[in-house]
Amino acid sequence: MSVHNNWPDAPTTPDAEADTVYSPQEEQRAELRAEQREVVRHDYGVARASQIIYLILGIVESLLIIRFVLKLLAANPDAAFTNAIYGLTEPMVSPFYGVFSTPQTHNVVLDLAAVLAMIVYALVGWGIAKLIYALGARRPVQPV
Repeated sequence: MSVHNNWPDAPTTPDAEADTVYSPQEEQRAELRAEQREVVRHDYGVARASQIIYLILGIVESLLIIRFVLKLLAANPDAAFTNAIYGLTEPMVSPFYGVFSTPQTHNVVLDLAAVLAMIVYALVGWGIAKLIYALGARRPVQPV
């Protein structure tokens, strides 16, 4: 059983395509396509960098929300999970201690430092993502 295809044979010499003559319009279109591929590649890099920023921001925000809920529900700080969350989030929240008083009754704590940290980190992450887009923006390629 033989396999037949309708594809042309590949050039036999490296210079086989160099002998092809293109019109000026075809050359301009080829240059435009090459430039468009470069713009797509660049835009993909900018979008990927912003996605990474938002991923990191999502992880940080999630940890801070868990911390807030654990403090609000008076979770046992000696439990391994609670201790791990507090240990991970303490460096993120510590710059915001003292901005607001921390209301508490019995063991229930309203961790306003964590709320402020969530707001500030969300704004900073959003600003960094927008800065990446602004610095990485390119003009769209105009068709010829």
